[in-house]
Amino acid sequence: MQEACDTAGFLRRSAYSWFNGRLDTGLQCAKAAAAGNRRESRELYEMAQFWYVGLLVKARELEVGRRVLDAVENSREGSASERMTAVSHNVRGNLLFAMGSVDEAMDEVSAGLRIAEGCGDRSLRPPSYVVLALGALRRADMRACRHFVDKLADEALLGYFGQAPGAWVAAQAVEARSGVESAASLIAGIVTNPLVLRQLLVSEPAAAPWLVRVCGKLGAHELAEIVVTAAAAAGAEQPEFSVIRGSALHAAGLSTQDSAKLHEAADIHPDRWCRASALEDLGDLLAKRYSERECTVRFLESALDAYTAVGATRDSARVVNKLREHGVRRGTTRVVEREGATVHGLTNTEFAVAELVSQGHTNNEVGRQLFISRHTVAFHLKKVFQKMHITSRVELAAAWKVFS
Repeated sequence: MQEACDTAGFLRRSAYSWFNGRLDTGLQCAKAAAAGNRRESRELYEMAQFWYVGLLVKARELEVGRRVLDAVENSREGSASERMTAVSHNVRGNLLFAMGSVDEAMDEVSAGLRIAEGCGDRSLRPPSYVVLALGALRRADMRACRHFVDKLADEALLGYFGQAPGAWVAAQAVEARSGVESAASLIAGIVTNPLVLRQLLVSEPAAAPWLVRVCGKLGAHELAEIVVTAAAAAGAEQPEFSVIRGSALHAAGLSTQDSAKLHEAADIHPDRWCRASALEDLGDLLAKRYSERECTVRFLESALDAYTAVGATRDSARVVNKLREHGVRRGTTRVVEREGATVHGLTNTEFAVAELVSQGHTNNEVGRQLFISRHTVAFHLKKVFQKMHITSRVELAAAWKVFS
């Protein structure tokens, strides 16, 4: 009984530490909780293991996390509870997402969510929606992304533990859909709330650079400086985590336009998507210097290869367009695959264009979301009209309801 109490106490201290931006203490307490006696309380023991893996994923200690997760699943005796089975799927999904296996991650998270819904457990909804929304965003499936962000908004009304990642993914979705100005209030709310910002910086390694980037676009340089300072403090307080230090360097490099910091961020970052992002930003910075064209192309090509390797379709499309501007033609990436045959024989790009236009987006807005020019949007839209035997956006919107 005493060991069970100790395990529960370590779990509480771990969650509190992580919630307040201390991944180091959170991970130490999680490891202590996971070392408890499994005979005292099977479900508490398994929850401690899963929580430990979850924080290992946030620290990007992915191989250790995989071994712990495999061990706890292999040691199960008899039938596990539905709740623990759902948590297991969720944790493995988060692990796969961090490893860059987006499709497999979304499948695992979706499976866990279905089981949790079946047994009436709401606690997995918010973290599941975060992963599913981020996965949809990376795959350029904007409709699915909006769907899961809407579900996150519903959960936020009820309040839930660990709201920072949900606020961040919502801001990303709004920015992708309607432009950075539309997300300005959400961004300011995240940056000016010290607790939310601290938690976000130890939860989502892509957050700090993204916040600095969008604050720059808004001309909100004071907000960008808040992020850079907070990220640098987190990295200095917890130097053992290269994932935190890499994100801090990336944010600082963007803020000060320092190519050396961006290069170091790409070198040390253990997160594959974040490394690609640092390489892309490094290429963008060097592109401003004509003499650095060869380096620009090299870094952008490295970013494209890294994005492609982790299934980041939307990001790959953006870099393909940047390379074209430098006279380098790489095969265009495909937007999200549809299950089965697409309607009227539309290609994947035509389907994506048609879906966004049917929702009322202008050609400029569609182009921004899919990272193609408005002229390319118009070309694909003409093909959609021909294949669907229609002549206007109004007809497309009416016809599209049949397939929604």
